[in-house]
Amino acid sequence: MSAEDPIGRLDGPDRVIREDLDDIVRACPDEMRRLSGSSLLLTGGSGFVARYLVESVIRFNEISGAAPCVLTLPSRNPELLMSRYRRQVDAKEVVVVEWTGIRADDLAGRRWDYVLHGAATADPVRVAQDPEGSYRDAIGMAASVVDVAKSSGAKRIVLISSGAVYGDQPAHVSEIPETFGGGPDVSAPAAAYGEAKRVSELLFRRSGLDHRIARVFSVIGPYQDLGLSFAVPDLIRQAANRGLLQLTGDGSARRSYCYATDLTVFLVNLLVGDLRHDVYNVGCRQGTASVGEVADTIAAIFGGLEVRRGSAAEPQRNYVPQLDRMYEVYAPRVGLREALTRTCHSLYARGLIGRQPVTALG
Repeated sequence: MSAEDPIGRLDGPDRVIREDLDDIVRACPDEMRRLSGSSLLLTGGSGFVARYLVESVIRFNEISGAAPCVLTLPSRNPELLMSRYRRQVDAKEVVVVEWTGIRADDLAGRRWDYVLHGAATADPVRVAQDPEGSYRDAIGMAASVVDVAKSSGAKRIVLISSGAVYGDQPAHVSEIPETFGGGPDVSAPAAAYGEAKRVSELLFRRSGLDHRIARVFSVIGPYQDLGLSFAVPDLIRQAANRGLLQLTGDGSARRSYCYATDLTVFLVNLLVGDLRHDVYNVGCRQGTASVGEVADTIAAIFGGLEVRRGSAAEPQRNYVPQLDRMYEVYAPRVGLREALTRTCHSLYARGLIGRQPVTALG
């Protein structure tokens, strides 16, 4: 097994990921049992946001003794997933499908009980480099997934959307509710991501199928790609490589950071739960903090590194959801410090960062 994929068979050396997967299974045992014996089509399974869902279902299949939930994972890089889940592929509990284009007929003729669409290009830098291509790609993929779900007669479809659908959070709005009517500024290249999610939501709503939409804000977890241009991976990368954290602004912008286990438990609830609403913001009240507080926490985890703040003249935009709907279903359990500590320990254990955290795991 490679350093990037230490738990390809869910028995690797990373204590954090092993504990996290067991925590997910323990947090939603009844919902996991509802998935037993079913088939689930899941896009984006190789990426950060959906990977814990893939591996927690595999973990439940291993320990429950019930009929397994069979996962179908479309991928543009099928060799990666086939290597990562070789044992489950051989047992026919994971089916990897090559999906090089964005066409429904790539998956025609198959049937799934549940469909979750999580594939997306979310990195703002990558979107800004090719906004039109990113937009077309995202819309085409969402349309194909809806077509496949309709032809399959899926019981429920779930879309992993984004808080980006709201556009910039107005200064007078402390928490964005699901009913907020704002939208991205389409003159900005980075708006292609939020607009694509808005249209994807429309396609899911108009599908005629039972659907749920998760508007995810900020997520922290061991599988986060340190190469992406988001605040947390950038700050961890700075701490590990430079021993110094430099903020571009004054760090006052606030975010709601949800740990990957809590996100996954909520996604399982969206797949099979009896829910009142079709759209839910996803975040964590215990994980709501300013970017400066996040930097200070990461600095402390690595032993008290220096944090330098930039100019307050830089625009500082909040990104904080109202979470009343989510908390009716599930209240996240992992706060900011624990989420960052677990993430940094896992990255170090897998050789993805060279600096060892000083703060111990709980």
